[in-house]
Amino acid sequence: MMFSITEHIEFLMTRHDCVAIPGWGAFIANCSPARYEEDSATMQRPRRIIGFNASATHNDGLLAQSLMRREGMTYDEAMRFIADSVKTFRQQLAKDCEVSMGRLGYFRRVKGRYIEFVPFMRANGCDQYYGLGDLSIKKVAALEQEPQAAIVPQGRNLFVRKAARVAASVAVLIGLGIMLTTPITIDRGNQQLASMAPTVTAPQPQQLSVTVEQEAPAPTVIPVEQPQQPTIASVGNESGHYYMVIATVRSQHELEKFKKKYPQLVPLMKLLDYKGMKCVYVARSDDSDLLMSLRDELPKALRDIWIYS
Repeated sequence: MMFSITEHIEFLMTRHDCVAIPGWGAFIANCSPARYEEDSATMQRPRRIIGFNASATHNDGLLAQSLMRREGMTYDEAMRFIADSVKTFRQQLAKDCEVSMGRLGYFRRVKGRYIEFVPFMRANGCDQYYGLGDLSIKKVAALEQEPQAAIVPQGRNLFVRKAARVAASVAVLIGLGIMLTTPITIDRGNQQLASMAPTVTAPQPQQLSVTVEQEAPAPTVIPVEQPQQPTIASVGNESGHYYMVIATVRSQHELEKFKKKYPQLVPLMKLLDYKGMKCVYVARSDDSDLLMSLRDELPKALRDIWIYS
């Protein structure tokens, strides 16, 4: 099986406020409307944060129906797959004290005594709040207490505008007077007057003065090297606490079949032993969010990755 119930839970949480995993617990969406914070003078955006209730272990059928619809399983096969996944979660939690739930968050064992679910702050589990941010809004009473700029009375503004128009008119009249009263001298010494006798005047040679200006050297443009964005290949698959798992196979035959389907990823593929299965991963890092941000480089069918730690 090259899929996990985590991707089904992520999908269901975008459409339901509660998704139960039989034998494990239930993910619950806690919604809060927009509200105004007096202390920070901020209008808080509406929020939908994913929580977890370990006591709600009943079966609401949503997860099984999702497996039946997408993976083509029967109801009994879906329930067995959910039970095996829960068993795997418990084994991983006992071994590593942490279980990743994809883009929703992760479970961790605190001091070996109890289990805590830590949701990611950016995981609203719903696209309707995507892009909304908090808005800074001050009350009218607070604005009235702020120092105001000096206001010039309206009468003074009217006087200034009238004075400016009068000054502009005077300047135009002075300019017209200078232009009309200045005499224009016409030099008739070199002009040719009309005569009854034909006169042939040879053209006088003229000296052409040419000034060549030295062209300034072109400025040297030094290209600014843009910072290179990280890629799956640049992150590498040699070290790191978190693994970008793209598939889980049970046999060498399944592995070879997967490689033929995605030959462009074969140079990046490595295997990880996991409870009798082989996890195929292509990158490792100590930053799980970085690995999640690189999933768009994968083919569309593989973008629901599993971050394993």
